[in-house]
Amino acid sequence: MHLQFNRLAPLIVSSIFFFSVLVFGSKCFPSSCCGGGATSASVITGDELAMVSSEFSYSTIGMEVSNSGIWQERTNPETLKTLKIQGAHVFFDRFQIGVGLPMIQRVRADQESSGLGDLALNIGYEVLPEWEYSAWRPRAVSYMTLIAPTGRSIQESTNALQLDSRGRGFWAVGLGTTFTKLISKFDILTTIEIHRSFKKELKTPTIEGELEPGIGGNFTVGGGYTFANSRLSVTLTSTYEDAVATRGFISSPGAPSRFTTIGLSASQSLNEDWRMSLAYSDQTLFGAPTNTTLAKSFGIALNRGFPR
Repeated sequence: MHLQFNRLAPLIVSSIFFFSVLVFGSKCFPSSCCGGGATSASVITGDELAMVSSEFSYSTIGMEVSNSGIWQERTNPETLKTLKIQGAHVFFDRFQIGVGLPMIQRVRADQESSGLGDLALNIGYEVLPEWEYSAWRPRAVSYMTLIAPTGRSIQESTNALQLDSRGRGFWAVGLGTTFTKLISKFDILTTIEIHRSFKKELKTPTIEGELEPGIGGNFTVGGGYTFANSRLSVTLTSTYEDAVATRGFISSPGAPSRFTTIGLSASQSLNEDWRMSLAYSDQTLFGAPTNTTLAKSFGIALNRGFPR
């Protein structure tokens, strides 16, 4: 079994890289959807020279929350299947570049829509390297992310159930920092990210005007425990997005969106370079969400690291 995996590994990696280059070389791609928040590219926080991963998740959206925070259960839940390809590479020792590309299928009430989510590109710098042992100082990587939209926003949707909206629909620039600290077999993670989305012209068969978004951000705290070749972890992420104002033939101030996601994961090293992970996330358990949909998701990921 181990020998067969080693023979297949180069083929899997080559396929992922080929697909990324093929798609990335033709155009820029859109955003993650349905809960708000910006998509993200891959960031290396360990000692790898490069990494590439492929992640598949299955999500169910069965709850909606109004602008005033009132929860309502959907009579027809929606399912999402997402395949996300990510990669990152270190250069000049402390700099790195990363890319993240999701492909999304949305299904509800016997209707279906598939396509690409937002493309995220980032460049990072290890501001706090871990060159020597410190009992208190963490390792930190700061990064700037560019989000390129090619999918429709909710406001641009032409589908009655808005299934053709697979992203926020705006160009955006974000700044973030990830702090990590290893203490014996425990690890701690904190990520702070803020992004600014830019306004765009809106033209549909029924609406013509301008969409004006604002500022959004994510704050994540989490930790993990490693034993043998396995790791268990938990994260809590709070997400916020400013209201998207509509100006023109129909004007609306919009409403801000916020929600909190808890994530649980278990990973296993397959060999020195390959790791497989199983994950579960839930947006219905914590926080006071407003103006959003809430999802529960299961995912599986395959990660390949390349040592320095």
